Amino acid sequence: MELDFLINLFKVTLNHDLFSPFHPSLLFYSSLCPLTIHLVAKLVLVHFHWQVSQILDRYKSNSSQLLSEAQVQPSSTCRSVPTPQSLQCGVCLQLVRRDALLALPCQHSFCKTCWEQHCTVLVKDGMGVGISCMAQDCSLQMPEDFVLPLLPGEELKDKYRRYLFRDYVESHFQLQLCPGADCPIVIQVQEPRARRVQCIRCNEVFCFKCRIMYHAPTDCPTIRRWLTKCADDSETANYISAHTKDCPKCNICIEKNGGCNHMQCSKCKHDFCWMCLGDWKTHGSEYYECSRYKENPDIVNQSQQAQAREALKKYLFYFERWENHNKSLQLEAQTYQRIQEKIQERVMNNLGTWIDWQYLQNAAKLLAKCRYTLQYTYPYAYYMESGPRKKLVRILGIPLIFLKLLFRKIINYKGIQRKMRVNFFLVRSHVLRVTTQPQLCTPT
Repeated sequence: MELDFLINLFKVTLNHDLFSPFHPSLLFYSSLCPLTIHLVAKLVLVHFHWQVSQILDRYKSNSSQLLSEAQVQPSSTCRSVPTPQSLQCGVCLQLVRRDALLALPCQHSFCKTCWEQHCTVLVKDGMGVGISCMAQDCSLQMPEDFVLPLLPGEELKDKYRRYLFRDYVESHFQLQLCPGADCPIVIQVQEPRARRVQCIRCNEVFCFKCRIMYHAPTDCPTIRRWLTKCADDSETANYISAHTKDCPKCNICIEKNGGCNHMQCSKCKHDFCWMCLGDWKTHGSEYYECSRYKENPDIVNQSQQAQAREALKKYLFYFERWENHNKSLQLEAQTYQRIQEKIQERVMNNLGTWIDWQYLQNAAKLLAKCRYTLQYTYPYAYYMESGPRKKLVRILGIPLIFLKLLFRKIINYKGIQRKMRVNFFLVRSHVLRVTTQPQLCTPT
């Protein structure tokens, strides 16, 4: 039975009585047309986002208005057509016999060929729920058992069924399809809101509300604006996304191959910051200053050209740091894999156990989580008005910087064995103590 098929795919508990023709809330569908009742009922559920209590309340107050609003019953303003023995198809303008015409309950009749082409084109375009009557100003929905016989071939019919299932899930206020590539999993939550969810099959992490990668502390509308802006400014983004920069001292081209911003030129040995190209020695303890944008307070009094340049400068500032964290995350994923291999090598050589080295794995994971969250603070800061709240990005960045510097020193594999001989547990305790501080950066 189709209902059981839907329930098995949804992997959630649905009310079996909801689609039953004996359920009191669905008896009013029987007067619409001889189509299967639960197919029309699903159109109503999709339209009202599966809010059953709302549907029942609306039905009790005004059932005709409910069905008209859900576009499963012709509205009172919908003009019907006469039914002579022969009619002209309103699309192809061919005269056909009455028995060669098909119509929905609105009685707008068209020849079978035109119906077939109409449905075929829309399904090929990816439409499931939402295929409506071809008549002008008529939005009556076509139930699936009206559409399926009109589709040529089983392949197109299977696509239509998949599109229907997709639309059923996406319309449900408690369900979301996993955005992972070719992942069939459906996520269910009790309270639909912007929250972090992770697929149990492909491990994709995303925001339940917008199905974009989890983006706290930036809200859904802001991250959509930011991603659209980055996509629109494609030439600028491609330029900034380059992996190389010139050494500020000898101008040799340098490729970044690690997550830290502390760079050393292989030719002249000059130490500089990857983000601002400034001398690393001048940073002092203010390593996080490169993540803080300094606005020009007099920009409002300058020309439009100057304001445009300042706006572009501001965008490039935040985009470069956004992209830098993104690329660093990819590099640190490789670093984590190398850590795993090194730990296994040392365990095999009896240099400690897996438990002894667990703190390094935890520190690497925490570093990645902190960087991931900091990446999404840049869109948040870009659209935020200047003021005390904007210092949040700077405050959040401080623990990550110190954790990163400490972690970089600890994973200096040439010195690990020496550190173990001197005071292994002291080093381990120091890392554990530091890694408990930046928990506020961890996504939840």
